[in-house]
Amino acid sequence: MGLQRENLTSVSTSKVGHNLTGTLPTELTELPFLQLIFVAYNQLTGTIPAAYGDMRYLMSLQVQYNLLTSTIPEEIYTGSNVLQELNIGGNLMTGTLDTRVGTLRELKGLYIFENGFDGEFPTEIGNLDLLAYMRVDANDFSGLVPSELGALTQLVELWLMENEFTSTIPTELGQLSRLTDLRLSTNQITGTIPEELFDLNALKFLQLEQNKLTGTLSTSVVQLSKLLSLRVNDNALTAVIPSELQYVSTIGQIWIMYNQFTGEVPLGICNLYVTSQAPQGLESLSADCDGNPPPNVCTCCSTCCDRVDKICY
Repeated sequence: MGLQRENLTSVSTSKVGHNLTGTLPTELTELPFLQLIFVAYNQLTGTIPAAYGDMRYLMSLQVQYNLLTSTIPEEIYTGSNVLQELNIGGNLMTGTLDTRVGTLRELKGLYIFENGFDGEFPTEIGNLDLLAYMRVDANDFSGLVPSELGALTQLVELWLMENEFTSTIPTELGQLSRLTDLRLSTNQITGTIPEELFDLNALKFLQLEQNKLTGTLSTSVVQLSKLLSLRVNDNALTAVIPSELQYVSTIGQIWIMYNQFTGEVPLGICNLYVTSQAPQGLESLSADCDGNPPPNVCTCCSTCCDRVDKICY
């Protein structure tokens, strides 16, 4: 029995990398029950058709890694849709993220990474109480990291790195009890690391490197009992490196170089290295243990860096 065109619920390339060219077809709107459009990893050009906003059953639009331009059409926000996943990452899109993004109340995944979006990030993002995954990295967003992100209690992954954010880290992020992956690196973020972040018991990745953070690395880091990666390098953190890190037995990566830490790297951290008895242990430890004299003597670092010359060995 032949498949009736009007009953189609998905349009997808059978595998990625088909090198499809041309533009996104507006004819897809003639499929009234379409739920999924997946045409990622091709060479499609042009814009996202405004008519896609009128597809009342469309739940997933995945057009990542093409050559699409312009911005997200306003009809995506105003149409009668039930969109749960919007993935336009890795394109050539520009403009601001419309405040009406807060009307996409069914959205669970927002992926707009590796584009040219700019301007301030809309606070209305806090209305998306089902959002679990948000990757907006490698754009040109500026201004505040919205405190409203703290209302997204379903959030598991939050990637804001490689933008131009200039605010402090909102303490409200400490309310995201499901968060496993927080990446704020390579911005212009100032202030201290909020104590509230160390309440995130599910956190596996905490990456804050290449900002303008000051203050200390709290001894409360020991509360991150599932942490796999800690990267706070290239900031202006001071005081001693907390010995409590030796009790985070899950950690595989510690990057603390290019700061203003004083004293030795605690010897107890060396006991975290991978062994036959602990195959999931520490694999990478980088600190300012080079120089004359080295600011942070370390007997077990996998990489020693010179904080003056910005060279690692």
